[in-house]
Formats: sequence, structure tokens, C-alpha cells
Amino acid sequence: MKMENNTLVLGSAFGIPIKVSMTLLILSPLLALRYSSQNLLLGLVIVIGIFASVALHELGHALTAIRLGGHVKDIELGILGGVARMSYMPTHPKQEILIALAGPAVSLILGVVLTFIGIQSSSSVLFFIGAINLVLLFFNILPCFPMDGGRVLRAAIALKKNRVEATRLAATIGKYFCILFVVYGLWSMNLILALIGGYIYFAGQQELRMVMMEHQANHFTGYRDGQIDVEVSPPPYARGGGTGETFADKLRNLFRG
Repeated sequence: MKMENNTLVLGSAFGIPIKVSMTLLILSPLLALRYSSQNLLLGLVIVIGIFASVALHELGHALTAIRLGGHVKDIELGILGGVARMSYMPTHPKQEILIALAGPAVSLILGVVLTFIGIQSSSSVLFFIGAINLVLLFFNILPCFPMDGGRVLRAAIALKKNRVEATRLAATIGKYFCILFVVYGLWSMNLILALIGGYIYFAGQQELRMVMMEHQANHFTGYRDGQIDVEVSPPPYARGGGTGETFADKLRNLFRG
């Protein structure tokens, strides 16, 4: 393992470097306490399981992109989730849909398999991490650009309109979801959700500007050094409102019924 630009390089998978931000490493004990205030070690196991799931989600995007001719720089895990950074991603709408859906497909498989094993083995940890993967799946398929659902929306629009207009429409729709995240997050004192909403909004606006600049420059289709395409996969460790009930508590109660 080595340090690189305030990230720790954990290793690589299929030749893709996997990095974790120092912020996440420093705050991991605090995140662990959100899941198990009585047992820090158990909480850390859950946090590691969640971010390993996020890494596999992003790896699904990355491997599909490579299969379709894309160029993947790395996968980075941070406090707000994971990103697969690509120096070039295929822009044909059908290819973009496949790449966007690859991550949720991984989350779906992990969610179903881990919850099943957790039930069969009476392992609450495996069951909980599996349930978290299903939450990650449903959160990411929301039509909020540039999350996975938003990318599918952009690609669907691009089947009828040009890429710039499709990106503008998808970013506009995503903006309203981000406003909802921020407003609800601030109202419920769920600061992580508010931060995620702001982060996704700025990521969407940044990609819209990038697509507009590429269109104006009339670049040829192919590899363009410096182009960054981000897959946003926020982890679901939001906190509830005035009841003091954590997200983990709500999830446990949901599946108890």
C-alpha cells in the first residue's frame, strides 16, 4: 500500500487501482459507532463491508466500461461514497445504459446473496450488509444525474436528442432531486444526506459543462486525455430526525416486521 494525493492505494483489481481517502480512514471509527455503539470492532466490520460493497459496485461500472472500449483511471472510496474515474467512457446511449446499470446489478446480486446467507446462517452482520446493498441499489437508480439512474435517463433522452441537450435535461431533473436531498437533510438534521445532495448537484453541473465544452470544440470520437466521467455511489448511513433513531435502527426495524 502507498500514499497518493491524500489517498491510500489499497491495491488493484483487474489492473484498476483501488484508493481510499484519508478522510474516510480517519472518520471510520465514528461511522462504526453509528452502527454498533457498544462494539467498535463489529461496527468497523460493517463499515468495511459497506465500502467493499461500494467498491464492487464501482468495479461493475469500470469493467463494463473497459469491455466496451473505455479507459478507467481508478476507483476511489470517500466519506460520501465511491467514484469510478474514467479518462474516457463510451458515449453511445446503449453503451452508456449498460455501463450505468452494471453497478446496480452488482448491488442487487450482493444484496440478494448476502441477505439470503445471513438468514440461513443467522448472521445479522451479513444480513445487514446485504440489506444495505439493496438500499444502495434503490438510491442509485433514482433519476438523479450523474447517479446511475440519471445516466440511464440521459442515455434514453440521447436516443432522440443530441448529447448536450440530453445532459442538460438530465442535469435539470437531477437538480430537483438534489434540492430535495438538501432540504430534507437540513430539516431532519441529516447533514450527510444534505452533503450528498450538494455533491451530486455539483458533479452533475461539472459534467454538463464538460459535455458542452467537448461539443463546442467538436472533438472527434475517441480517447481524450483529461476527460473525467464520474459514477456517484453514495453510501446509505444517514441519520434520522428527532427520534434519535439511526438509519441502521430503522433498517433493522423494517426487516423485523
